[in-house]
Amino acid sequence: MNKPLSPREEEIVDLCISGLTNEAIAIQLGLSIGTINTYWLRIKIKFGGQGKTETIARVVQKRAEGALKKSDLKLREITGRLLDREREVVELRAALALLHHSMDRIGSTVWATDEQLIIHITSRSDLSAGRFAPLLEVGKSVYEVFRTHDSKHPPVAAHLKALDGIECSVDLGAEYENQSLHVVPLRDDNNLVLGCVSMVC
Repeated sequence: MNKPLSPREEEIVDLCISGLTNEAIAIQLGLSIGTINTYWLRIKIKFGGQGKTETIARVVQKRAEGALKKSDLKLREITGRLLDREREVVELRAALALLHHSMDRIGSTVWATDEQLIIHITSRSDLSAGRFAPLLEVGKSVYEVFRTHDSKHPPVAAHLKALDGIECSVDLGAEYENQSLHVVPLRDDNNLVLGCVSMVC
């Protein structure tokens, strides 16, 4: 059984998942590189792993397992229920980091949006991103990704339904290599819809 991480160790892991380097983490936390390296050593002792990437993967897996013990919902449904308003971005990043490894194997792409359908997080398989890959990035809207302003365009409409609390799927057709889009509402602990979690495969 892994020993629990301290709050500072959790913070360092979260910053790394967010894309910060050791140097950037040190600057943000006002610590030396040596201190950050010491924290990584402690984290590695607690969770193992050959390198930082494997260690983080183990931490993320442990977090996801903890969430899965609370519910036997499907993985994409759990992703939407993991979050509360204070930690929604960090926890979703952790869940998507875990999903990323499995999504690459089955050729899927996952992203999460807010209520304005702006993408905040994406976990993309290069095999599945298809023709909309160049626009599938943080900060872009679903309208931009699917190159439309029409709210009735099937992929956009699916996202709008999810914002209304309705889970739905649509076939993207030949233009997007006949892939399927599945969109679920992203809810907080009070069951309020915060955005959407979407998967293309």
